[in-house]
Order: sequence, then structure tokens, then C-alpha cells
Amino acid sequence: MLIRAYLRASTTEQDALRAKEELKAFGDKFNHRIASYYIENQSGTKLERPELNKLIEDSEPDDVLLIEKMDRLTRLPWGEWKTLKARIMAKGLVIVVADQPMTHAVFILEEQNSITLALTEFMLDLGAAMARDDYETRHKRQAQGIEKAKAEGKYCGRRVNEVLRQDIRDQLMLGRSYSAIQDKLGCSRATIARVVKIFSDD
Repeated sequence: MLIRAYLRASTTEQDALRAKEELKAFGDKFNHRIASYYIENQSGTKLERPELNKLIEDSEPDDVLLIEKMDRLTRLPWGEWKTLKARIMAKGLVIVVADQPMTHAVFILEEQNSITLALTEFMLDLGAAMARDDYETRHKRQAQGIEKAKAEGKYCGRRVNEVLRQDIRDQLMLGRSYSAIQDKLGCSRATIARVVKIFSDD
């Protein structure tokens, strides 16, 4: 059994690596080492994701697909979630969600019975439905907020963080590496690259 950890963030502004240490600690708790990490910045509403596809293709029966939370694996509509789950199950992968103890049975029990498997599948489906509902609710509220702001003449679009841009430029001028800037300012490599392009075009 190999543990394959999947880490996802929705955009390049977010840090997909954020949960890596937490998942490593989770594996250590059960005396299992994570064999590989599959990391990408993709929306959970997309069925086709390169790193997730690679994880599934690399897997053998009884390998574990480890995620921090269910919404890291899916924010898909119900039908597409069933399609993704079918692909995962067809490879014989076992999905383990760090924050859902019911899915940890593969590390605790010598053999999972039909009741344990059914409960685990139920928890996965429930988590997938909740992740999608959360996504739809947040986007609905965001759209309502934008419409309200537009009606009141207050909507200006997404604001640029000029302070962060200047901080990044200062760090670049000091010869700092991308990794050092990420650690110091907590920004993504994509943000640094955009700042490099902006100031190189000036």
C-alpha cells in the first residue's frame, strides 16, 4: 500500500503546499510514509485536472489517495463527482480524508467489512455534496454582493495590492530568490512573476 497525497488550491494566488506538513504528520500518526505528493493549482469544479489524473494513473489497487479535506478533491456537481469517484474506485484506490475519521479505517482495521465500506462511501458522498453546496453558496453571495455594490455605485472590481507589489519589487532588487520572497511575504510564485513582468515592461 502506497499513500499518494493530493494537494490542491483553486488559483495561483493560493498556496497548494499549505497542507503538506499536516498530511505528513497525519501519515506519521499511523506509521505510514507518504510516497508521493501531487500538487496543483486548479479549481475543484474541474473534472479534468492534470495532477489528479496522474495520481490515478500511477496508482495500484489498495493504494491510498490522501487529502486534507473533501473539498480539496471535489467541488464538482453531483453527476461529475460520481464520474470521478468511479474512476478512482476502478483503480482500486482508497480515499482517506484527514479530517474525516470514518475514512481512516484502512489504517486501523486489518480488513474492512461491508458496513465500514458503506459508511465510508456515505461520508465521502456527503462531504462531496457539502463541498459543492459551499461553493455554490459562496459564489451566489459574492454575486449578490457585487450586484449590490454596483447598484450603490461602490463596485470598483478587484483591487491590486500595490503594497505587496512594491515589497516584491524591493526584494527582487535586493537579489532575493523567488523561494525566499515567498517565505518572507507569503505570496505565490505566479504573483512574483507578474510583478517581474510589470516592472520589466515599464
